[in-house]
Amino acid sequence: MVPPALGPRVLLRRLREVMAEPVAAQQRLDRIVTLIAANMVAEVCSIYVLRPGGDLELFATEGLNRAAVHKSRLKLGEGLVGKIALDGAPLNLAEAQ
Repeated sequence: MVPPALGPRVLLRRLREVMAEPVAAQQRLDRIVTLIAANMVAEVCSIYVLRPGGDLELFATEGLNRAAVHKSRLKLGEGLVGKIALDGAPLNLAEAQ
């Protein structure tokens, strides 16, 4: 596990190191979400990919059920992730339930 809040330069250096590792794409995505979650002291960090047809597919997660990866999909505008993807703007909420 990475110590929290190491700063942007350290985070970028570690992300670059992860990208250069000779591992499978899924392993790389899993390491990226773990690294970002630890650095930002976040309970959840996920990567969604916009698929043809407008669905957002969960590709990697730290903090959510990993069994949902490649099985969970959201429509644009659906839930917090779908709303952010649709609007293309950050959303700052005190309670993200």
